[in-house]
Formats: sequence, structure tokens, C-alpha cells
Amino acid sequence: MAAALSARWIVLAWVTLSITTVESVDKSNFKTCEQSAFCKRQRNVKPENSPYRALLNSLEVTEKVVRLQLVNEVNKVPLLLEVFGLQGNVTRIKINEFNPLRPRYEVRDVLIQDPPTVPLTVVGKDEGSVELGFGNQLYKLIVTAKPFRMDIMTGNELLLSINSRGLMVFEHLRKRKDSYTEKISSTVGSMWSKIKNMFI
Repeated sequence: MAAALSARWIVLAWVTLSITTVESVDKSNFKTCEQSAFCKRQRNVKPENSPYRALLNSLEVTEKVVRLQLVNEVNKVPLLLEVFGLQGNVTRIKINEFNPLRPRYEVRDVLIQDPPTVPLTVVGKDEGSVELGFGNQLYKLIVTAKPFRMDIMTGNELLLSINSRGLMVFEHLRKRKDSYTEKISSTVGSMWSKIKNMFI
């Protein structure tokens, strides 16, 4: 009986402490979505309204990779799509800025060596899409230009689709606006101009 009563008091004390801890969080220390530009951009994405378009005339096919330019028609940022056919019916897709401000971080030493590739070939093309075939002819990859979409199929069966709902967002690198160093340099510059003007 005493052990049960003691356990109840411990549970009651734990619940009280938990409630007190939760209530003592100062919410003003955390950003809301309205205060974060990244969060607002993500929440403003609407399905079926993708701004990305594949530039099919930029298609470049090599033995190891297929390259294609994409463009965001809202902000005009050009992107580079790279598609690798890998052994074992695997497809690797990379998207990056066409002319990045700086190289993006890529984790090194994850793989001992690059996986062996399978050449992709163009098996069909029209003004709105391009169809790529894998070496084994079991699978095909269809790139639709506008809006950009990729479908991997076997026969008439869809295996995987990219940007089918138009929700793709690529956060391109931007120059930081009104950074602390820029504010300091502009303040020092304006003070120096005032000092020079006093002696002229």
C-alpha cells in the first residue's frame, strides 16, 4: 500500500514538473514561419503550378551521363540536371545551379568508387518531351519539358515520377542581403565621406 501511494506521488510530481517545463518555454526565442524567408517560400508552393521547364535543345548525352538544362521561369535561375544510369537498374539524378555562386557541399568518401554506369540513349524525342532508354531496354525514362517532370517506366507501368504534382523547389544559392559586414562597411564609408567633405 505504501509503495503504491509512493508511486502515485512520484507520477504526480513528474506530471507537475513536465507541465511547468512546457509552460516555461519562451516562444519569443524561436522564429515563426512568417519570420523565416525559407519557410514562407516553401509554404507558398502550390501543387500543379511548377515554374520549372526543361530546355530540351540543351540535351547532351555521353557514355556516362545525360545532361539537360532546367530553368525556373519565375526567377530565371538556370539549373543543370544530370541523369546517370547505373548497373542494377538504378538511376541517379543530380540537380545543381548551372553557374553556382560557390560549389555545393558534397559528402566525400561515402563510396569507395563511383558505381558502374550503364549508357542511356535517346530513343524518342518531340517538341515537348524526350525518351531515354537503358541498355537492357527494360526501362525507359521520359523527361517532359513544361512543366518539368521525369517518369521512369517499364512497359506501360509507371515506377517512379519526379515533380508529378509540381511541388519541386530548388533553393538556389543567393548573396546575403544586408549582412552585418555590409552594414559596417557602408557605415564606415559614409563616415569617411563626411570627414573628407569637412576638409574640402
